[in-house]
Amino acid sequence: MVREILLVAALCATALAAPALAQDAPKPPAKPLECLQTRSISQAEAAKDQHWYARTRDGKWYRNNMECPGLAPGRALVHVSPIGSQCRGDIVQVVDFMLGGISFGGCGMGGWEQVDGPPGKTAKVK
Repeated sequence: MVREILLVAALCATALAAPALAQDAPKPPAKPLECLQTRSISQAEAAKDQHWYARTRDGKWYRNNMECPGLAPGRALVHVSPIGSQCRGDIVQVVDFMLGGISFGGCGMGGWEQVDGPPGKTAKVK
């Protein structure tokens, strides 16, 4: 009888510990978004890490994972979209309007990853 009580106690302890262990498991990274609706973007900027960051109206930040060597702080992306979205594969032009509109070439946009903000604002992939 004591053996059965110990077995039941061990099973109960295991059952109670399982949810706590499951909560400690790291979440897999979210799959990057293919597009962001242009009308949902309230702020956008280039950062020192040569990525484009966009803040949406709901306060979330996204980083576009394109590789664009001409992109730097103070420069802008010129983007034309017939569907009103900024999507993976779209071609954008890097322009510095402070230097009279000089173009620094084009880049293909990548996917959008949700982050905490641009570098210097504690950017972290969520």
